Amino acid sequence: MFSLSLSVLPVFLLLMAGAVCQRWRFPMEGFWSGVDKLSYWVLFPALLFTKTSQIDFSNPMLPKYAFILLLALCVTAVFVFITIWLMKVVMPTASSMLQAGVRFNTFVMLAVAGSLYGDNGLVLAALGSSVLIPSINVFLVVSMTLMHGPSSTGGSSSVSLPRLLSGALVRNPLIGSIVLGSGLNLLGLTPIILVSDVVGMLSQAALPLVLLAVGASVRLEAIRSVGMTFVMSAVARFVVFPLTIGVMCWWFDIRGLPALVAVLFGLVPTATSGYALARQLGGDADRMSAYITMQTILSVVSLPVCVWLSQLYLSQS
Repeated sequence: MFSLSLSVLPVFLLLMAGAVCQRWRFPMEGFWSGVDKLSYWVLFPALLFTKTSQIDFSNPMLPKYAFILLLALCVTAVFVFITIWLMKVVMPTASSMLQAGVRFNTFVMLAVAGSLYGDNGLVLAALGSSVLIPSINVFLVVSMTLMHGPSSTGGSSSVSLPRLLSGALVRNPLIGSIVLGSGLNLLGLTPIILVSDVVGMLSQAALPLVLLAVGASVRLEAIRSVGMTFVMSAVARFVVFPLTIGVMCWWFDIRGLPALVAVLFGLVPTATSGYALARQLGGDADRMSAYITMQTILSVVSLPVCVWLSQLYLSQS
């Protein structure tokens, strides 16, 4: 359990470093807002392109993983929407709750899967990520555009909904990079000489800079004020999502490594990229950064315990 906590701790330490830099205005005023834009438009797309261009889509485990993981996504989203309706949450906060509930931190996921289950675990984690990353991003862009309306994309109220949705999707660099990387991968055109190397180098800068930028965005008053919205989004992330996966693995009699890796998608904290998307599409970015920080803190304790429970019930009998 101690080694599992250590795999999450560096993420939190980078968040803290970003918060310290912002507090002391280092290196200058306004620097971290620029890093936020750089991350959203350049670094994260480079990372997603690199990941999707390397996935083995011929793996026979992909269809079964796709069904279980997408079902978990749908069940979790329904839970969050019902919670939003019952609590009468305002739309910016509601969309951030939705992100906090359904997103997962790819970096922590891959790190934990590799640490626990070696290369075979990494293969299964990469396959699951290839399903969830594009699905979650498309779902969130569509959902947040519907929730916030034209104001989230800078349009006027006369713009038709289909045009608004298509415009938001086309202009979203995360979706574009996933489609491009997956498409070139399926066509057998990757890696691309020089291009893949350059994009890969950019992708390596994504994680530390994004974590620092998210940490710089955290406000203590926002953390204190999240209240029940954080509790319910954390229930969605750490209870509903993994429990749905665990039940479906039990129902389909999936045991051992595939089941254990699948459950991990619901045990890691929400993705740091949620902050950038909240900023771009009208969500509550300050609250989103608080959710990210608090979930990361919580996962330091919850992840080892929940992994232990999953190994107890889903290991090969």
